[in-house]
Amino acid sequence: MNNFVINGVAWDIEFVRPNDSRLRRSDNSITCGCCDMGDKCIYLSDALRGAFLERVLCHELTHAVCLSWNISIPLETEEWLCCFMSEHGKSIIYLLDDLIRGIFYKVV
Repeated sequence: MNNFVINGVAWDIEFVRPNDSRLRRSDNSITCGCCDMGDKCIYLSDALRGAFLERVLCHELTHAVCLSWNISIPLETEEWLCCFMSEHGKSIIYLLDDLIRGIFYKVV
């Protein structure tokens, strides 16, 4: 397990078999990642690899951030946000790092 904290809430990440019941949604379908506030754990299929693993983890981390900060938005909107972050979050953070580095070097 991998432990981390968001807004004072301790979370774990656990890799499980693709057919594990913790990857089952309320409609009984199986997913490859799930954020469980009750367990404070992100469950990921151990079949995930590479860029797809990064996207699924980013998606589930965004759910964990919303839950840890008690952000209550309609589920459809939260899913859109999580998908947006999984697609674009990395490039936003890299751009931020580049811009901050540029600002820092200009100021100092």
